[in-house]
Amino acid sequence: MKITPNSHIVLIKVDPAVEKDESGIYIQEEWKTQPPTGTVTAVGEQVMSCKIGDKVFFERYSSIPTPFGNDIRACRDNAILGVYETE
Repeated sequence: MKITPNSHIVLIKVDPAVEKDESGIYIQEEWKTQPPTGTVTAVGEQVMSCKIGDKVFFERYSSIPTPFGNDIRACRDNAILGVYETE
């Protein structure tokens, strides 16, 4: 399925929730939250700040869930705080 968002909208596949904290303690299911990071899967025609495949971090409460799955979120391009690379 190909999805084309309108104008300034970006679709992001959110990274999975963290299972353990830094010290190795498992996090209970009700305390897990999706991190504000992910991979861009689709961009609107006016988006200039990122492209498909970029790893981004975004404002957590500025994105909304989509009907395409719990891990696909939509947000405006100005809610993306930055693009990063992993080594």
